[in-house]
Amino acid sequence: MKLPFFHNPAKASDGREGGASDNPGLPLMGGQIVPGVTDTTRPDETRDESFLTPEPEADARGAPAAQRVPAVTAASGTAGPTKIMARDVSVFYGEKQALYDVSLDIPDKTVTALIGPSGCGKSTFLRTMNRMNDTIQGCRVTGRIEMDGNDINTKAIDPVLLRAQVGMVFQKPNPFPKTIYENVAYGPKIHGLTTNKTELDGVVEASLKRAGLWEEVADRLHSAGTGLSGGQQQRLVIARAIAVNPEVILMDEPCSALDPIATAKIEELIDELRERYCIVIVTHSMAQAARVSQRTAFFHMGRLVETGNTEEIFTNPRERRTLDYITGRFG
Repeated sequence: MKLPFFHNPAKASDGREGGASDNPGLPLMGGQIVPGVTDTTRPDETRDESFLTPEPEADARGAPAAQRVPAVTAASGTAGPTKIMARDVSVFYGEKQALYDVSLDIPDKTVTALIGPSGCGKSTFLRTMNRMNDTIQGCRVTGRIEMDGNDINTKAIDPVLLRAQVGMVFQKPNPFPKTIYENVAYGPKIHGLTTNKTELDGVVEASLKRAGLWEEVADRLHSAGTGLSGGQQQRLVIARAIAVNPEVILMDEPCSALDPIATAKIEELIDELRERYCIVIVTHSMAQAARVSQRTAFFHMGRLVETGNTEEIFTNPRERRTLDYITGRFG
């Protein structure tokens, strides 16, 4: 059962105005660098900016300067049909702009990795896809984000139901202070996806099996979810997210707090889940992005620099900044 995330605009409670334009004639993917943009680095951070000085002779692929590709580069390649389409998305925290005119297509049943140095806007962009930025006071989003052709920022969209369809897994495992069973059953209960205990039991078991956790917890479903190991807690959170039958799963550095063994299990799970879901993952690990994703998008200073097939991004990037980042020159 799918949750319709449209509702009557007259019943909207958050007063969200939505994107900057509802014109169906959306611009094609693209962008430009605006000199002198506001720096998005946190005050306690330092950054090596030596790479920002272009080399006059050639770019990363040896092409003359006059033939360099645009600031946002999209490589060709085979991917699933587009699930989420972002056009000219900008994000502001008060007067400070954190994201600049991002245009990106997210394919279905594919893992898309968002990479880039700290403070570059990866997580900010990730949160725009299920309107988590709505919960931040003073945050404003402009541009247009469509899911299956529907603008998710209009008043006709119920953000609560949207977040059921676009699940979120955070950096640190955050199981509810409830039993393992109640953690997974919570979503189906509040959204009315089951009609009796037998159906609910089936949803809980199926979700835990998809998350690769059933065999480890089947005999202790009524134990506290917070008593599991870190890796098990993260898989429990994933089971909780898929229990409401979402279409998209967003992951914000889901393995950064886990040990290598737990990380390997999560990566195996991601590879299995992509057959059923559109997955977008933020990661600082270049090796992880190369292992789990089929598409990669590189962000820098609040801008999308380059996007394409993961293999092409890591072996033959078109942009010099992408090459410098993946080879460790900055980041």
